[in-house]
Amino acid sequence: MRNYYFIAAIVGLLLMGCSVNNDEMSFNNDQIKTVNSVWEVDGCESMIYEFHSSLGEFIITNDNDNLYLNFLANDGFLIYDIRWEAMPSEADLPINANGINSSRLDQRDKFDSGIAYHGETVPISDFGVDPGYVIVAAEVILKNSLDQKFTAWVGNESDFRNGSNYLVYDICDPSSDPICEANAGSDNSRTYTFSEVDALVNDLGDIEALYKTLLDEGVSRDGTFSPTGLELLRAFNRNPYRGFTTVYTVSNDVGGVKCTDSTELTITVTPD
Repeated sequence: MRNYYFIAAIVGLLLMGCSVNNDEMSFNNDQIKTVNSVWEVDGCESMIYEFHSSLGEFIITNDNDNLYLNFLANDGFLIYDIRWEAMPSEADLPINANGINSSRLDQRDKFDSGIAYHGETVPISDFGVDPGYVIVAAEVILKNSLDQKFTAWVGNESDFRNGSNYLVYDICDPSSDPICEANAGSDNSRTYTFSEVDALVNDLGDIEALYKTLLDEGVSRDGTFSPTGLELLRAFNRNPYRGFTTVYTVSNDVGGVKCTDSTELTITVTPD
């Protein structure tokens, strides 16, 4: 995982509540707008949750100062209305006989033309001194290109009659939650004539050195090859005039967590 600010979103895993109604409204590609937000920060993993089956995702993370809430509609959907609130504890939830009352949530964002992505930033100091967790309740209204209206709740806590849910998010301490990072760069290839390869490669070490010239700048040269240099050399001796591809893998270990990343490197040999 790379540690910087993104203006994008990714796929989530947990289910939400959802109801469907028809509306006589439509939208086109010109109405799809994007609002910048943060879903990945140095030192803290993002938590990702799905709006029901395929409507969109809610992504939440924090740094030392702020909590970042991100709402993303999947392709074919737009967000029109979000009622939400982040609060210190479950006792602050506006609950009635049926469940969470969305009209009593403190914040609301409406988008007349619909929007693909919306982000909110909340100071962590709003939740007291060194809060261990926060509660997020959010009702999201989306529409698709068939003019159908969908209501989805963020979170997987509770089983209220009105289908409402909420999310308990544990505040991350960026200084104590290091991120394991590995980057092998992009796939690369190069073509040589037989005589060029013959001049460059005299032993096994020369094979690996030749492939390492294909690596992007800044990529560690301490990775491994599969097939290995010896296997590549044997394949070359059997049939030299073709492409020879190897998977180069780099790894890193942070806090007992091992992460890896790989790239494909290809050298093609042609007759002189």
